[in-house]
Amino acid sequence: MRIAHLIVTYTNPLQTERMIRRMQHPDFDFYIHVDKKIDIKSHLYLAKLPQVYLIQDRTKVVWAGFNTVSATLTAVEEIMRSGRKYDYIHLMSGQDYPIKSADYIHSFFQQNNGREFLEFEHFDKWSDESYPRIRQYHLINYKFPGRYYLQWLMNRLLPTRKAPVKLEYYGSSMFWALTPACLEYVVKFMKTNPGFKRFMKFTWGSDEFLFQTLVLNSGFHRNVVNNNLLFLDRDKGASHPNILTFRHLDAILDSDKLFARKFDLATDSTIMDAIDQAIAPVTHHTGAKKAALMR
Repeated sequence: MRIAHLIVTYTNPLQTERMIRRMQHPDFDFYIHVDKKIDIKSHLYLAKLPQVYLIQDRTKVVWAGFNTVSATLTAVEEIMRSGRKYDYIHLMSGQDYPIKSADYIHSFFQQNNGREFLEFEHFDKWSDESYPRIRQYHLINYKFPGRYYLQWLMNRLLPTRKAPVKLEYYGSSMFWALTPACLEYVVKFMKTNPGFKRFMKFTWGSDEFLFQTLVLNSGFHRNVVNNNLLFLDRDKGASHPNILTFRHLDAILDSDKLFARKFDLATDSTIMDAIDQAIAPVTHHTGAKKAALMR
């Protein structure tokens, strides 16, 4: 059971290093995509860690812009071209952290091999802003003076946008753990449907619904578990999850998730220390504690 953990980051490399060291396992490889806006020099030393690789084809990530999806898809393709065979590719951020031991995480994926893990909700129920994400023009991915005025003008004068491919839309968190076969389908779909790709470039927050939509409209929907394996604390209506601190410890340890976010070493490092002390050390033995199936 080999897993490629794909880490998209622009934050503290020391925090990413700590996460990787905590998750080290003979069957885990780590691929780090550093936002192209960031000087790569600060993260180069991470490639010296065991089983760690830096994504070479980097993208300037734009929050809520299509470039986030582009960065993810490009990184996935780079992993697939590496020649290394994996059972899962797991998308993470540099501010995630494991809340179960590496053996437990490995055992969980081994016992649930073939299932696709991502969180989803149909656009009809997700939020009042679901359909405006795709039916209106959004220029969030572009940086030029007057873009928001142009965006307003386009939405005032042009007809409601319609996707070139008929799909049921689903959305939620951008993070997932998917099989290479499923991701190969997504990559191929985007390459063979250039009109859909152009359509997505003018949406808002496509990283939160593109993968859900394509996977759940495919044959892979039969294997989907509505769970992204990630604990977070978010205030109702907030755009970003709260930074996890020591006050969240009990909720984290009571969770059946494998990972949590969002951590910040500068804000509170004691929470990660406490998690390390609470979960079993990395031993990689065959008698690892069985992981309960999450549904």
